[in-house]
Amino acid sequence: MNTHVMKRDIAALFVLAVLGLLALIPSTTLAANCIFTKDLQEGSTGDDVKCLQQYLNGNGYQIAATGAGAPGKETGEFKSLTKAALIKWQTANGIKPAMGIFGPMSRAKYRVLVGEAAAPAPTTPTTPTTPTTSNPDLAKLVAEIAKLKADLANAKSNNQSTSRDGDEEDVRDYMSDVLDLFSDAEDAIDDIDDAAEKSDAEDSLDSARDSFFDAVSAYLDEDYGDADDALSDTESDLEDILDVAGASGDKGDAADRIDEVDENIDDAEDEISQADDDGEATSESEDLIDEAKDVLDDAQTAYDDGDYDEAMDLADEAGDLVDEALDAIGNSGSADTADSLDDAWDDLDNARDAVENADDDGEDIGDAEDLLDEAEDALNDAEDALDDDDENEAEDLIDEALDLIDEALDEF
Repeated sequence: MNTHVMKRDIAALFVLAVLGLLALIPSTTLAANCIFTKDLQEGSTGDDVKCLQQYLNGNGYQIAATGAGAPGKETGEFKSLTKAALIKWQTANGIKPAMGIFGPMSRAKYRVLVGEAAAPAPTTPTTPTTPTTSNPDLAKLVAEIAKLKADLANAKSNNQSTSRDGDEEDVRDYMSDVLDLFSDAEDAIDDIDDAAEKSDAEDSLDSARDSFFDAVSAYLDEDYGDADDALSDTESDLEDILDVAGASGDKGDAADRIDEVDENIDDAEDEISQADDDGEATSESEDLIDEAKDVLDDAQTAYDDGDYDEAMDLADEAGDLVDEALDAIGNSGSADTADSLDDAWDDLDNARDAVENADDDGEDIGDAEDLLDEAEDALNDAEDALDDDDENEAEDLIDEALDLIDEALDEF
């Protein structure tokens, strides 16, 4: 037994078994081999559709029990019954997504199933029977698979062992990694909401399946360079799908969050309005709601620009401001500060009257007038701070003014 052949055979069959794309599952009753060169789906017509119908009817996926489409009455017209039977076949053979479209993955699985039934593996090396077909590449692949099985059976019977070539092992491992991406990409397509993006992603998935089949074919021919290139193409198509799905997911999340905060603002405004009617302090809440609206507008702008992460962050910030606005209902801090400022102005006026009277009485008023001027400046600054919603600064300035007023009165 040739060790090199054994090495190729064992590794190749390992790929076929592990990857599942070319799983060798024997069929029972097979229709004559069909040559499929294009996708078939609902609305397709022709001899290739009729051959597919014969194959499905002959392998346990009956299109109809009687009438059009039943065994012996295949129509060559791909309609809903053919689609339903095809979906059952795809589901049984691990074709995902099982959409009732006879595309590249389904054609690859069909070739393997027909090839396995047409050329079963003997227990000793023999020349396999190649199925009758006008496609020389398919015939070569089917014959190669049968020969590999035969060689493997012989190797096992002789209890022989072998080693793997580095390039071969690398490609095989690469195949396994790429296969994992197939499952992720198929799941990701379900997360794409945009119809055009979803259609493009499905086209990329079909392209990936074609490239992957090319990779397996190149692997079986021991052309590991071409196999690696085909796997790279496959990986690129699958990662494109994942990128689109990821962006679509972020886009959907951002849109949902913006809508949610917008509704929260409406609800908060109703609650604040009701609180105002009930006589509660709402000025701070109203200011916070206005700020939340501005931030949410920025979030919508970021969303429109395609910056979905920024849109999400801004929407969250707006949501926090809405929460603060609701918490601030009844908070009379601003009103209290304004009242304190009014009282301070009254105190200043009274102090000026007292200083003026003392001066008229000939008393030494010292620096009282200068101190009151400083107090007036502080109160003016406090009003500006209150207008800027800086209550803490306003309160500090009011306290400063009151201290200056007391100092002025102490001058005489």
